[in-house]
Amino acid sequence: MSNLNWVPRALRKRGTEFNTGDGAASATAAASAPPLPSLASMLPDKKGAQVSWGGAADLDDLEEEGEEQRAKKPKPSPADAASAAEPPAASSGAAGGGAPPKPAAKQRAAAPSSGDEIIDAAPRMAVHIASSVKFTKVSAMAYSLLNSGRVTRENAGAFFTILEAGFDRRRVREPPLRVAYKRLYGAAVASASLFPASAQLALRRWSIHVLCQLELHTDDSFEFNAAAKTLREALHGLPCIYPALEPEGASHYPPSEAGGWVPALFDCVQSAMAHHKFAWARTSCDMLVKLAIDRRQNFDEAQQAELQEWNARCKGQKIARQQEAARDKSRELTTYEKDERAWRNADIAKSEGGRGTGGLGVDN
Repeated sequence: MSNLNWVPRALRKRGTEFNTGDGAASATAAASAPPLPSLASMLPDKKGAQVSWGGAADLDDLEEEGEEQRAKKPKPSPADAASAAEPPAASSGAAGGGAPPKPAAKQRAAAPSSGDEIIDAAPRMAVHIASSVKFTKVSAMAYSLLNSGRVTRENAGAFFTILEAGFDRRRVREPPLRVAYKRLYGAAVASASLFPASAQLALRRWSIHVLCQLELHTDDSFEFNAAAKTLREALHGLPCIYPALEPEGASHYPPSEAGGWVPALFDCVQSAMAHHKFAWARTSCDMLVKLAIDRRQNFDEAQQAELQEWNARCKGQKIARQQEAARDKSRELTTYEKDERAWRNADIAKSEGGRGTGGLGVDN
């Protein structure tokens, strides 16, 4: 089943659920049914449009899709199948005339309900959102729950478990998932007041680790420099290696929290350094690396080694730029370059009685 053609069960069956005639009649009814929306149309747009949420039936569809994908995998050879362990007595009971086991979906349906759809669906959504293949779909469902106001103080704790299961520091950077991550976790951070006190620290970290890092993956200089400024302020929360390097009035993260901030800040600096090759990002990158080097004792050995490489690169390019500027000053200028410098530094003349004064005597 193609990801782009996935739709909730309720929508997929619309127009055909009451067909009881022969095949021709069913085909006619299916042809007259309204077209089914694609996944792209269900995802939230830039204006924050809501995404359809079909409840537990949508989660059943995700599991059916996973089973179909597993069925498409090549079957094991007869030798491997023979060496596989026999299932316990559950199958023998069915062979002996006992009642066959219930499908997993029916077993879940028979479980007692809490009366809240989010609390009931959270464990299953947490399992599915951990899969890179299903992340976009499940994040769209979760976003729709937040955007429609269904997440409340009563069920926000259960919803938070979905966010915890979906976060992966490596997967955040994957280009196909960046939009889904930014929308879902951006909506969660914006609704931080709904979540319990135990979730507030994680939400603050995600505002840097997810949102700030994704804003650094841009070719817009203004957006990049704004995100770099936010990251610089976050880096000040780590103590410097020498007290003399501390800025005046600096406040640090509590020691119990600092360890969780280190990977978030390092990943963001790493994402910023991917843009160091561009002139418009170079100054911001140099400042970020300088702040991280001044606080290098907070990072592990591998991270410190990479910081030293970035620092050497930044210093080397800065020295090369200074040497190039010095050569330009020392070399003898041509007549055209001398005139160009004079014109650049000249004042525009003011006309006084037809006589130009100042600059090169150009009348306005």
